[in-house]
Amino acid sequence: MDQLSLADAARIVLTYISPLIAGGALAKLGEEATDASLELLGKAWDALGRRFQGDRKAEAALTLFEDDPASEAMQQKVADQIVARFQADPTAANELLALTRAIAEASPAARSVVLSDSAQAGVINQGHIGRNLFTGETHSNNFAEVINIYTGGAAAPRADYEGALRRYLDDLYACHATLDLRGIDEQRPVEIQLTDLYISLTLREPALATLRGPGAVRRFMGAPGEPAATDAPAILEAEQAEARERTVTWPEALRDHPRIAVVGKPGSGKTTLLHYTAVRLAEILARDENQRLGDLGLDRPLVPILLPLRDLGAYLRECGPRELSGNGPRLLLEGLANYYQGRSLDLPANFFGRLCDEGKAILLLDGLDEVSRTDDREIVSGIVREFARRFRHCRYVVTARVAAYTGASEVGADFTICTVDDLDEEQQQRFIANWSACVHRLVYPKSTAETVKRLARTFNDGLWHAVSENPGVRRLAPNPLLLTVIAIVFFNRQDLPENRAQLYEECVTVLLRGGRGKVDTAGKERAALLMGLEARRELLAAVAYQMHMGGEQHKLIDRDDLEQRISAYLGPRSASEQAAADLARAFLKELPVHIGLLDEVEQHRFGFSHLSFQEFLAARYIAEQREAVWDELLDRYRESWWREVIVLCAGHLSQERSWLFLQRLISRGDTPAERAEALDLATSALLELERFKGQGPIRGQIRDEALRILELRPVESAPAAARVRCGAVLARVGDPRPGVCDLPPPMVPITGGSFIIGTSADEIAEFTEQYLAEYRAAVDTLDAEQEQQIRDFLQGWINSVPVTVAPFELARYPVTNAQFKLFIDADGYNPTSTWWDGVGAAWLREPLPRREQDGWIHRLEKDAPEFWDDPDVGIARPNHPVVGVSWYEATAFCAWLTQHLNDGYVYRLPSEAEWEYAARGTLGRLYPWGDVTPDGERANYRRNAGYTTAVGCFPAGATPEGLLDLAGNVWEWTRSEYRSYPYDPNDGREAGGDPARKTFTIRGGSWNGRPILLRAAGRFHNYPDRRLLYVGVRLARHLKV
Repeated sequence: MDQLSLADAARIVLTYISPLIAGGALAKLGEEATDASLELLGKAWDALGRRFQGDRKAEAALTLFEDDPASEAMQQKVADQIVARFQADPTAANELLALTRAIAEASPAARSVVLSDSAQAGVINQGHIGRNLFTGETHSNNFAEVINIYTGGAAAPRADYEGALRRYLDDLYACHATLDLRGIDEQRPVEIQLTDLYISLTLREPALATLRGPGAVRRFMGAPGEPAATDAPAILEAEQAEARERTVTWPEALRDHPRIAVVGKPGSGKTTLLHYTAVRLAEILARDENQRLGDLGLDRPLVPILLPLRDLGAYLRECGPRELSGNGPRLLLEGLANYYQGRSLDLPANFFGRLCDEGKAILLLDGLDEVSRTDDREIVSGIVREFARRFRHCRYVVTARVAAYTGASEVGADFTICTVDDLDEEQQQRFIANWSACVHRLVYPKSTAETVKRLARTFNDGLWHAVSENPGVRRLAPNPLLLTVIAIVFFNRQDLPENRAQLYEECVTVLLRGGRGKVDTAGKERAALLMGLEARRELLAAVAYQMHMGGEQHKLIDRDDLEQRISAYLGPRSASEQAAADLARAFLKELPVHIGLLDEVEQHRFGFSHLSFQEFLAARYIAEQREAVWDELLDRYRESWWREVIVLCAGHLSQERSWLFLQRLISRGDTPAERAEALDLATSALLELERFKGQGPIRGQIRDEALRILELRPVESAPAAARVRCGAVLARVGDPRPGVCDLPPPMVPITGGSFIIGTSADEIAEFTEQYLAEYRAAVDTLDAEQEQQIRDFLQGWINSVPVTVAPFELARYPVTNAQFKLFIDADGYNPTSTWWDGVGAAWLREPLPRREQDGWIHRLEKDAPEFWDDPDVGIARPNHPVVGVSWYEATAFCAWLTQHLNDGYVYRLPSEAEWEYAARGTLGRLYPWGDVTPDGERANYRRNAGYTTAVGCFPAGATPEGLLDLAGNVWEWTRSEYRSYPYDPNDGREAGGDPARKTFTIRGGSWNGRPILLRAAGRFHNYPDRRLLYVGVRLARHLKV
């Protein structure tokens, strides 16, 4: 208490005042609440009010806190203000500290909150940390602090809680500090240290554009101190920040967010992440290694409470309706007690509850997706949600597969969604190195350290070469689980198959041959199952097919049902029904401890440890049936549940049969939308097959059919979504449209004429209110100053003076990635080339800012557009519009094209007047297509297609002359300097000289833009050196003079 800080005082006061405001102070203080404590809390609240008075920022934080006292974010804002305001006045600070001490004396439950989170580590007898976390007595300060939580206000003997905590942490450590290495010869050791193998995963926080909350407008308008209001580049950068996820490490995520939903693909490392966190925290608690808290992004030691949510779901199913009604937090605590009761730890009844009451726990809730039924997942999510509200000072991490984390299954907006990134090449190499070092130490225990290192290095080089040279394996390697199995396959056979289906076959074989693990020690004494490898594989394939037929809602199968199905399968292959039944029971007993593919994931309920194995084995079963069975599978092509099975089935078939299989697939579908789905799936399978079976005869058929749907007329004959899907197919198999992936680009003649550029004052007045309404709907607050900034910006669109445009030609589409690649391949980024003028060459030679200085920098060199390697918008999508090009790059491309084609034309950027004239015509259309309000059939905007789309997928949005994608998809550079109206083409705005001192107009809106910005008169401006995710280029041309 003597070392109480202002931060401690803030936490204590707010902990007890927040329920007081909400009307629940007595419930929070419990039996320890007294009139004295409530009176002291009132005095503390008055002290805050006096100190905050007159400080606008502090008063605003206090007001927001009063509106939502349960919000951790609001509490933190007030806590920050308490420290800032009271530090400046020692007298007031001492008064608050004295009140806080008095509150702690009046309410003993507060004492544990006062314990300093930064206490210096004491000397402890650590002993040997191996499978057991503790040896001998424990003298850890961290451990003692946790024990004080239990004993501070309780009469129970200290030893009861100390022993319970030791047993709990020791069990946690023993279960999760090592990994079971399956697939290596069972005579060799099978357990490796988790911390030796672990590599840090990369996570992505959600795009800000998907979030609602205070500050969105301020982000939109620019950071404090930066140009705002009429600064369109700042607006675009803010939009870019909102549209792209932020990449963070796991410690950064834990540091920044008290509640996290970790969402990822199967096998992406979500469970290992929780186990690693739990093990590290257990070590920190036992060893007083507070200096290692930073490795986890935490500022204080917390007790890890690990719970597989499938076990909570199983517990809830055993509860009756009466038990399930009401208190969600109680159910989770009971589920925890039930789970750990099965581990014979003899924990006190209030063991977990007291930790959560005092905010000294981090709940690691694993596998929401493993709660098999959607209804059950929604119930579990609701319980977690209520629990987090009740115990708001704890930290929470929930993991789930992407597909399962949707709708009512989401645990709430308070949980920041962090998606697990695939392993990049550096992470893959580190993982392989760690894995190799661990395995070679275990496999060659008698060799010298130098010999083991040499063997491990040789293995690393060989495996990495196999991974990097095999496209099929490269696709699997970013997944930690699959990379582990790949490493085992390579270790056992010293090479890797190219066919993904064959690779899965090898992986399944590895797991079938794997040594017994630590799941069931008694199982190690059990006689081996008398069933051959091939028989087991066929049996598993039949089981996988039957389970997959049950659909996504039946991922698990009851033990009795599974036993009956296995017995039925084995019946015709056994001497008698009894023999089949006996073999089925023996097979089930062996499953959890020997095979590692089909495990008991809940009590008496089995499921495949990884959905990919179920999908492959189901595909294998179908592939080995007669061809008539194929139709049953192919008829399900529109069901995402069966998509991977179809792809893997094609891979498992012989070459001739695989082409026949895909031929039947592309014949599916009665409507353009249905046929587009079949083509998309067939393309995924085709591209895999061609890597090891050669180019198939159906590539041309897929391309022709996709092109036919994309260009169907009238425009109503195919929805835009089907055209977008076909555009994506053509991106992968080759887009044959002239001028899309090659040159010259198709040009559309525009007859010259006069028109009024911009928008009338009346129109601006009308849609300004609509524009503001959209922002109010997206944010919580929009103050008067911000609103005026937006109004001022839109005033820059007003004009009533006509302008005359000479005849010219404009490209039908924006420049595509494939077309820009021709520029790159022609040494386009050589600053000595004639297509770079002096200013452009100077920009090209300037080094890029370091990434930490400029958040938009993704490339290390100026040798390609900024997002060239992005799988969503870069060269991987050759028929999509190029993005991430500066004004300098756009003008250099035009100059290069003029020289490259040498066809009598000058290729250039359109002027702002030319662009708008082409978009609206002499009749003054509101949008390129007319006056109809934008929708998803006419344009790609507001992320309705995710990111950019192949050019030309929205014919309903074309101009009468046939120009496509003028609205949406990407903003387009013009050669015009951004100036006020009226527009005078002779005043120098179109000259382009001294560009570094100017901003240039961009037109058209983008895939992430708002519908108002799709108007033909809409305009923004951008700095010439900015390379943004939304900005591309469209060409104009005129005859050389």
